Amino acid sequence: MILLVSAVREELGELRGEALGIGTVLAGVRMARLLAERHPSGVIFTGTGGAYAGGPPIGVACKVRRVGLLDSAAMMGLGYTPRPPPPIACDPRLLAHVDLPEVDVLTVGAITTDPTLARRLGDGWQVEHLEAYGVAAACADANVPFAAVMGIANVVGPEAHAQWLTHRGQAQTAARTALASLN
Repeated sequence: MILLVSAVREELGELRGEALGIGTVLAGVRMARLLAERHPSGVIFTGTGGAYAGGPPIGVACKVRRVGLLDSAAMMGLGYTPRPPPPIACDPRLLAHVDLPEVDVLTVGAITTDPTLARRLGDGWQVEHLEAYGVAAACADANVPFAAVMGIANVVGPEAHAQWLTHRGQAQTAARTALASLN
């Protein structure tokens, strides 16, 4: 059984799945518990994300190729991470029949609103998200295949929240439509 998950119930709409909570830690902890309870053969995460400059346009859905984790303070030189975790590759078999553009997703601790930080974080990444790495890490630890589909709701930067409020429905619909055949 493939388990479909998201941060919040609204992102799933009519699709059957589980909400994990907002943020890397909450989503990862809840994912670990669901993996232990349900023993799925794979996990597909869906949600809304923000595009870095040059990333996908608002309103489209994308398949995730890999998920990374960076701390904004470390990126700005205000702190450091002694052993940053490596990116986690998604399992391409889970979404092999879903025809979407592929993106690399960076998980951060908070929605980025500073343009300078957005440029730095976007180097090598197309999409920003808050939960994906926690879910991917829980799946990797349990040796369960992981994949993700993101609907793009905003551009990362000062207008991110206002854009997300305006376009989240469109982004959620795009991601759910791409996953409808799985449910």
